[in-house]
Amino acid sequence: MSLDASVFLVNVPALNPRSDPRAPEAVRFLNPGAATGEDPRLFRPQGLPMPEKTVAAMMAQFAQLARESRNVADLSAFAPGMREDFHAGTSFAIRDEISVARQGREQEIQAKEFLTKAQTELCLAWALEENALELAGLQDAFGEQWAKFERDLGLGDGQTPTDEDDSLIQAMPDFVASPQRPRASVLVDAVLAFLPEGCGLYSSDAALAADWEEYGASFSPATPETLTRFGLTGSFRQAVVPGHLLCLSKRPDPHKPWHTRERLVVAPLGE
Repeated sequence: MSLDASVFLVNVPALNPRSDPRAPEAVRFLNPGAATGEDPRLFRPQGLPMPEKTVAAMMAQFAQLARESRNVADLSAFAPGMREDFHAGTSFAIRDEISVARQGREQEIQAKEFLTKAQTELCLAWALEENALELAGLQDAFGEQWAKFERDLGLGDGQTPTDEDDSLIQAMPDFVASPQRPRASVLVDAVLAFLPEGCGLYSSDAALAADWEEYGASFSPATPETLTRFGLTGSFRQAVVPGHLLCLSKRPDPHKPWHTRERLVVAPLGE
C-alpha cells in the first residue's frame, strides 16, 4: 500500500515513528504541525487551526517545560493558558471576533476552538515524546560509557566485582524510568478530531486495546480485505467502534462530531 493513499491507519498513542518502531511500515503517524522534514510516514492533517508560527512558539515552550517538569499533569495544566496566550491578540483572534460579531458564526468559532484545543493536546504529546526520545538517547550513550567502565574494571572477563565496584555499578541512573504521556483517552480524542473519513486507528499498546474492549470494542481476526486495504502483513485483529468509546466515554459530546463516527481499529493479534 502506498503511503500516499487517501485511506490509511494512524498510530496511537505514539505520534512519532521513533516512539513505536513495532508499528507496520504502512501505518501513518499524525504530525500536528510540530515536525519538520520529509518522513513519509508522517501525516499532517489539512485544516489545522493554528498557524505555523503559533505552533512553533508553543512547541518551544512545551519542549522547555517537558525538560523541567516531572509531572505530565503540570504540563497539561499549562496547556490551555499557553494556547490562549499565543492566540489572543493576534490578527487571527481579532479577525475571528469581528467575524462572530458581524455574521453570528458562534458555532463555527466554537468548533474551531475545539480543534485548536485538540491540536494543542497533540503538540503537548509530541513535545513529551521528543523529550522521552532525547532521554532514551542519553541513556543509550551513558550505557555505552558504563559498559566501557565495566570492561576497564575487568568485569567483562568473568571477574567478581569488589564491594566498592558493585556500589558504583548500582549507582548508574535511569533517565527514562517513567516517560511522561498525556492520558490515552485525551490523545485519541485529539487524533480523531483530525482523522480523515475512511481512515482508522492502529495501536500496539495492549493496555489501550484492553480499555477499548472494556468500553465495548469487539475484536475479531482482521479480514483479508482489511489487510490488503491497509497494506498489512502478519496477524492482526480489528473492530469497528464509535469514536466516543475509543475516547473512553460512554456518551458522545454533541460538540464533537468525531464522537459519533464509527472507526476501524486494528491491533496486533494476541496483544
